[in-house]
Amino acid sequence: MGKTVEEICNIIAKQHTSKICADIPLHHENRSKTLSSAVCCTAPVKNNPYQALFASENLYDNLERKITEELAKAVDNNSVQRIKHIKNKYGNLKEFKSAKEFLNNKCKEIWNVYDDLKNVPKEAMKSLGITNQPDLDFILGNSLKYYEKDESKSTSYIIESTLKNKNMSYKIDDIHKYLKETAKKSKCKFNFYTVKYLIEKQNYSKDKLSDLGVEECILKKALKELSLKDKLKFYIRKSVG
Repeated sequence: MGKTVEEICNIIAKQHTSKICADIPLHHENRSKTLSSAVCCTAPVKNNPYQALFASENLYDNLERKITEELAKAVDNNSVQRIKHIKNKYGNLKEFKSAKEFLNNKCKEIWNVYDDLKNVPKEAMKSLGITNQPDLDFILGNSLKYYEKDESKSTSYIIESTLKNKNMSYKIDDIHKYLKETAKKSKCKFNFYTVKYLIEKQNYSKDKLSDLGVEECILKKALKELSLKDKLKFYIRKSVG
């Protein structure tokens, strides 16, 4: 498929960052992996270090800038107490919602789940209701849309990579639910590589495959590619549901 899912996601994140900070002088050598550094990544503009960045993010309102800055510092310090204080003070305002959305997007860049992460402020992010974990549509959407019909191993690789990623908390049940919803919504048909992976590595029964709308001809093709041991395991699982 060319690039790995990690490389693809990193490219997308870098492109998004470049768009945000276009024509803004950055101090790369001083930047650290914090939300505050992302908020303050511009050189001073008319004594307001946030003006250029916030303007590019459509955060023109002074109160929005203030709330965003305060929340960023609280998250960086992993201070649940401070987050609660700010929520109590501003939580019912539209400016708070805008600040939260801004930081929710930023934290996915700062703490990219495909990097080797340490000291991620998970408690504060959870308290604020933001996450550095991309949703499954971001992770799997394009693969299901483009690569299943091309008989690619992309989807099985991405599922395996996602489940093994220590920076994400997705389980196979979460992925199964997403696959089922996507198949129903977009009429996606899973190819035999994906079906083979689900049988071989995720212990899928015929019932679970049927739940995804897997076609009988694809199932037969996948079974032909399995070892005798894995075929026997599948038929046993099939017989007990």
